[in-house]
Amino acid sequence: MAVLSTRTPHSSGYTRHAVVACAFLMFFLLMPLASAAELNELQVSETKGVYSISLVMQLQAPVRYVHRVLTDYERVYRLDPAIVDSEVLHSPDEGMVRVKTRIHDCIGFFCMTIDRVEDVRELDHGGLQATTVPALSSFKSGHAEWTILRIEERSQVTYQAQMEPDFFIPPLIGSYFVKQKLRKSILASLSRIECIARVQAGLEPNSETDQVLVADEIPNDHAVGTALLAGQDPTMVTRAPAAGGTVSEYTGCARPCSISDASCQL
Repeated sequence: MAVLSTRTPHSSGYTRHAVVACAFLMFFLLMPLASAAELNELQVSETKGVYSISLVMQLQAPVRYVHRVLTDYERVYRLDPAIVDSEVLHSPDEGMVRVKTRIHDCIGFFCMTIDRVEDVRELDHGGLQATTVPALSSFKSGHAEWTILRIEERSQVTYQAQMEPDFFIPPLIGSYFVKQKLRKSILASLSRIECIARVQAGLEPNSETDQVLVADEIPNDHAVGTALLAGQDPTMVTRAPAAGGTVSEYTGCARPCSISDASCQL
C-alpha cells in the first residue's frame, strides 16, 4: 500500500508529461485542417459500432483528373500517409477491381495495423462504389460511394461511407477520438487528391494548400509518441524513408513513392 502513495520527482514529472500529452492530443484532433478546397459538408458519426462519413467538397481541379487519381488503384497509397502497402488482387468479377490496402496508424500511443480489401465498381455516372470483403479485412462490413460532378472548372466530390471495425478499440480512446481521426484523414486525402489532380492537369499547385506530410513504408511508432510529448501533431509525423524508398516533392506537392515505383510519376 505504501508504494501506491509514494511520490518521487520522476513520477510526478511523468504525470505532468502525460497530462500535457493528453491536452495536446485533444487540441490537435479538434484543430480544423486548412485546405484550398472548399468544404461544404462533413459529418462523422457512430451508432452501435458502425462509423458513418458524409462529405461534400469542391476541389480546385478538373473532374477527369480527379477521377483518374481515384481510379489509380496501383498507387492508392499516395492518398493517405497511413497506407503502408497496397495492391490490386485477382477479382472474382470482371466488372470490378479488388484492391487491398494495409493501414498502420496511431491515436496517441495506441497504434494498430489494419487490412482492408474492397471490391470497387465504376458507376454509369462516373462515380465509384466500394464494398468491403469482410473475410479478407479487419472490418465486419463496409461500403463507400464517390460521386464527382463538374462545377465549371472545379470538381464537387461527394463521399458517403459506412464501416464497422472488427478490431479492439480501447475504451480510453473511444468513438470520439476515432471520429476525429476519421475526419482529419478524409480531409487530408482530399487535399492530396486535389494536389495530384492539379499537377496531372498541368495546373500550378494551389498556393493556399498546406504541404501534406508523407509517411514511409515502415512506420515509426516511437516517433508518434515523441511528437505527442513534444507538443507536435501525432497524426502528421514525417518518417524517414525506408531503405530503397524515396520521398519526393513535385512543385510543392509532397507524395510518397513505393520501393517498386522507381519512376515515381504522378
